[in-house]
Amino acid sequence: MSDSPQNKTSRRTFIASAMTFFVVFLIGISLSFAWQSQHKAIHKAQAEAIGHTYASQLRSVLDHNLSGIYSLAALIHEFGGFTRWFPQVAQSLHRIYPEVNHFALSPNGVVEQVYPLEGNEQALGFNQLTDIEQGTDAWMTLQQQKLLLSGPVNLVQGGQGLVARYPVTLEDRDGGAEQFWGFSNVVIRLEALLKTAQLEKLTEQGYAYKLDRVDLDTPVTIASSPMAELSEPIKVDMRLPGVRWQLTLAPEEGWLPAHLFIVNGIICFALAVVVARFVFMALRIKEQKELLTVLLTEQTEVAHASDSRLTSTLQAIPDPLLEIRSDGLVLNARMPNYEFDLNAFFSIGESYKKHLPQSVVEVFEHVFKEAKQSQTFNHRGALFSLETSNESLHWFEMSVVFQPLKWEQGKQGHFVVLLRDVTVRQESDTQLRIAATAFETQDGILISDQHNRIIRVNKAFQTLSGYSEAEVIGKTPAILQSGRHDNSFYEAMFEQLNRKGAWEGEVWNRRKDGDIYPEWLSISTVLDYKGQISHYVATFKDISERKASERQIRQLHYYDSLTRLANKTLMLEEMSYFIHESSMCQRQGVVLFIDLDHFKDVNDVWGHNIGDQLLQQVAARLTEATHKQDLVARFGGDEFLILLEPIDISRNENRAIYRASHVAEKIEHEFDRPLSINDVEYQVSASIGVAVFGEQCSEPLDVIKQAELAMYEAKALGRSRHCFYQSDMQERVLERVQLENDLRQAIVNDELILYVQPQWDSNKRMVGAEALLRWRHPERGMVSPATFIPIAEETRLILPIGEWVLRTACQWLSEWHHDADMSGFILSVNVSAVQFSQEDFVAQVQAILEEYDAPAEALQLELTESMLAHDQQDIITKMSTLKALGVLISLDDFGTGYSSLSYLHRLPIDQLKIDQSFVANIEQGSKNESLAESIISLGHNLGMEVIAEGVETEEQFEWLEKRSCDLFQGFGLAKPMLMSELLERYKHDMHSLK
Repeated sequence: MSDSPQNKTSRRTFIASAMTFFVVFLIGISLSFAWQSQHKAIHKAQAEAIGHTYASQLRSVLDHNLSGIYSLAALIHEFGGFTRWFPQVAQSLHRIYPEVNHFALSPNGVVEQVYPLEGNEQALGFNQLTDIEQGTDAWMTLQQQKLLLSGPVNLVQGGQGLVARYPVTLEDRDGGAEQFWGFSNVVIRLEALLKTAQLEKLTEQGYAYKLDRVDLDTPVTIASSPMAELSEPIKVDMRLPGVRWQLTLAPEEGWLPAHLFIVNGIICFALAVVVARFVFMALRIKEQKELLTVLLTEQTEVAHASDSRLTSTLQAIPDPLLEIRSDGLVLNARMPNYEFDLNAFFSIGESYKKHLPQSVVEVFEHVFKEAKQSQTFNHRGALFSLETSNESLHWFEMSVVFQPLKWEQGKQGHFVVLLRDVTVRQESDTQLRIAATAFETQDGILISDQHNRIIRVNKAFQTLSGYSEAEVIGKTPAILQSGRHDNSFYEAMFEQLNRKGAWEGEVWNRRKDGDIYPEWLSISTVLDYKGQISHYVATFKDISERKASERQIRQLHYYDSLTRLANKTLMLEEMSYFIHESSMCQRQGVVLFIDLDHFKDVNDVWGHNIGDQLLQQVAARLTEATHKQDLVARFGGDEFLILLEPIDISRNENRAIYRASHVAEKIEHEFDRPLSINDVEYQVSASIGVAVFGEQCSEPLDVIKQAELAMYEAKALGRSRHCFYQSDMQERVLERVQLENDLRQAIVNDELILYVQPQWDSNKRMVGAEALLRWRHPERGMVSPATFIPIAEETRLILPIGEWVLRTACQWLSEWHHDADMSGFILSVNVSAVQFSQEDFVAQVQAILEEYDAPAEALQLELTESMLAHDQQDIITKMSTLKALGVLISLDDFGTGYSSLSYLHRLPIDQLKIDQSFVANIEQGSKNESLAESIISLGHNLGMEVIAEGVETEEQFEWLEKRSCDLFQGFGLAKPMLMSELLERYKHDMHSLK
């Protein structure tokens, strides 16, 4: 029995529905997979953005806390390695960078200074270059000469941290390459850094993370969440100074929920069933279509009329209109004259979910659900956003009406969706929220109207000014004025505001309690639609701490910490200003270079503490001797500079020279008065060099060098005086330097020779001799002692030379000890003040006498009278000890030096030596006659032997012999000779007497 036509139609309808089911199911599965991939990509993009945010925050915290290391390095470099400023500066920096555990300075790689010291004591003495863990990084920092970050490392004081080092180099004073000084260091504890970076909040957001250092052969984990295994993690690289870190993160529960695949499969299956059902129903309906053709024809005219009215209504609506079936299929999409192409998201005949982001789909689903459940079948006010192809964001407000099919009692139907573009409104709301948040910042904010009456202030304003909002509303900002600025200041401010629309600068204002403080003020104008000023907006911050820090840094940078005078840096800047920025036409400047004479001896004898106090008193006297417009500076050690105010020489060319001479003489008079410390007086003198400069000068250091050369000339002329710079001084200084170098070589090359000059009694019998130092230069020949002895004393070369003379004399005495002819022969040796001031001088003499087994009673030490101007008690003690050894003491150049006789009777002196200046012309009845006679009488009354030097004529000898002078020495009796010649003459005279 064959099938009827109706059965054949049902079979074809069933087959078509089944095929539709499989096709829709496969398409749904494919779309589901594509949607899941897109959703996963979105989650990864969000995770990557979060990772970059935390990485940026971590990098920012590190960069901020490492910036202080450059300030330390700059100050070390500026002060030439001087670091006494470190605790104060580090304390200021620690307040700015609280995450820093401590700052440290490590000259030559060894940590010597740490701030704060509490808790970090074990870091002191830590050698960064030799440490097993940190040595490699420290050497790499030194080689690369840039900031490098080490860590995490185990800190010597406990715990783990990051160590940042910056190599510091100093200029070579000889002009060579810069020399490595050490490191400036910043140490950040790892736990403090991670706490500030707030990586643990990733866990609160559902992410597992791990922070590694990946520039090493084996990556080192710095921090991680409890969940160590990360599935398909996002990796964010961070490049820090010398290292590379990597932050990896992934959701703890995976990128997609596990059940999502099952749910999507069920949805696809259900959707395929629904579509197949629709196909089945459509085919069944087609069978009955013919039956309805007549009815449809009759209703066509009615439908056309309705469509015409509906079309007119829709054309009057400017917003996009959608018709979406309850199963999500877009039935109609009308976009009248809309510049934002929504057709890309809503395609007729496709599900609205296909092209919309998941977040928007969720909004649609929620609205559709609410519209179905609502009694009025409508819903309004839902918001969602879509991003255009040019990455601009648009916001839409939805109005939805659900139209159910009457024959299905509201369970089926379609949604009419009206979309309104509210982007402008949403952006306005956002800007208002941002503005409200920004208004409550740490900076004070004041808003006034066009009449400058205050209409609003924030909480920071109330905190900084002390005024409440109620106290200032309706008033003008003049209530904050401190009185330090005149009307012209505010007039200029408002003139710039009206012209440019903004003003900023430093202003002094007054708080409610009367406290005056500095603030940084920024004012902007707000214009209305007519372009007229409607409001003023002022923001300000208290900069009191910054101003205090600036003053402290300036004090450290420009002033000497001991004397409170200007330092070398400020002096050079002031001179540069005069030379390069000020017009020196018809004006001259003057620089005085002041060096204290023999100040090193002061430190050696009385100690550096007394020396520092003397320098402070010297600074005070130099300030008293100058005008307020003059600049007094400590150049270094015991050297000072004075820059006189530039002088107009248009009427008199010598005005600058006169002023310089007057100031120099005034300074010399200041030093005539002794300095007093703890009721003890100290006599200090100074040598002054003067250099005059004008518009032809180009460099400050050249002028200072000229003044220094003039100072050396003043020292060469006898010290305690001033001298003006002359062009030939450079040559003399070079000559002196060359002579000093040659003298050093003379000691090594045995170029020094001892001559001896006989000493005679009244019977012209040789009873002794004075050892005289001579220098036979290989090129210059014999160099005068008057030339090289002062150089030897200034350079302290007199110490090894004096020891050599003493040793040679004792060696001769030892050889004569067993010679009967030499019995009673006395050998005199000159001792300089520098040599005698040594603490171990007496022990040195004793050791040499014992070494050569020389008779102490045959050795006579000649001391200059000027030596008595120093510590008399120390001199008496040393002389007494020498006398106890048996050594004889002679006071040389008597009458030319220290004139006080109050100590002369206390000194254990055996012999007074009349200076040759008193012996000259003595036979002609000059004033020298009375002086010489008085010295002879004084010496005999004190029980001392008297010897006269410089006896040149027979008349002088006879005059002195008649006044009972004991011994005689001079060219008139015998010139200096070699020891071999003296011994030959001495023994010849002895045999003649026998």
